[in-house]
Amino acid sequence: MYKLIRIMGITVSAAMVTAMMFIAPLFAQEGQEAPPAAEETAAAPAGEATAEDAAPAEASGGEEVPDPRDNKLVEVDWIEEMMEGGLTMVCLALLSVGLFAFLLERFITLRRENFMPPGLLTKVRPMFGEKRYDEILDECSKRKSVMADIIAHCVNFRATSFDIVAAGAADIGARAVIDQEEKCAPLTVIAGVAPLLGLLGTMIGMIEAFKLVEVFGDEGGASLLAGSISKALITTAVGLILAIPAILGFHWARRRVHQVSNSIETESEDLLKIWFLGGKEEPKK
Repeated sequence: MYKLIRIMGITVSAAMVTAMMFIAPLFAQEGQEAPPAAEETAAAPAGEATAEDAAPAEASGGEEVPDPRDNKLVEVDWIEEMMEGGLTMVCLALLSVGLFAFLLERFITLRRENFMPPGLLTKVRPMFGEKRYDEILDECSKRKSVMADIIAHCVNFRATSFDIVAAGAADIGARAVIDQEEKCAPLTVIAGVAPLLGLLGTMIGMIEAFKLVEVFGDEGGASLLAGSISKALITTAVGLILAIPAILGFHWARRRVHQVSNSIETESEDLLKIWFLGGKEEPKK
């Protein structure tokens, strides 16, 4: 399952990059069509412009002045801003696909039935006292899991001392926990790399913005600098957006691994007591 999720993530990443290569030119063309409208507005007769400006001035005495933030020109097109993020945004897009893939894999894998199949303990518990060892091993082979490996270990080494059997069962559970914790590590990598990539994109954008000022001087005014900076800051925002669910997903996955580990340890101890120490405790279902 873990390998399948990684393959799916790589496939989706390639598809996203290909789609961005085709979609980005469309947004670029839309951005180039906007300036002529502004030029037509600027080329309007001076008399009409004065009349239009005078009307709001007269109406301002008795009516409320509209909020400049309600102007459509102030609205942010987030998709277009992200498309202009450059190569850094492509890397963040790949990280987002990886984040989704790892979260999905953790959600599917870290379920109790994957480690402790329902009904397995109830079915094999009476078989040991009846010396039906082959049937126990056959049942474990049908329901491959950590608990099945522990049961098979107890049956195979039933002739040895209790301490050896218990230590071996504990080692099987510990190795499974370590393996699952290692598979949670990519979430921490994404949580650390995403903000750094976003900051790198912002720094690159700032350098480009100040380069424009160096080339054009005061001709562009503050609008030239502000536009470039706003495009650069979008990478930091996206990096933080990816880091937050990555951190939350990592802690959830770690907590889930510990819960499953505690369940395996409890059930294994009960089984060992019943099989080797003559205990009467009923295993939890």
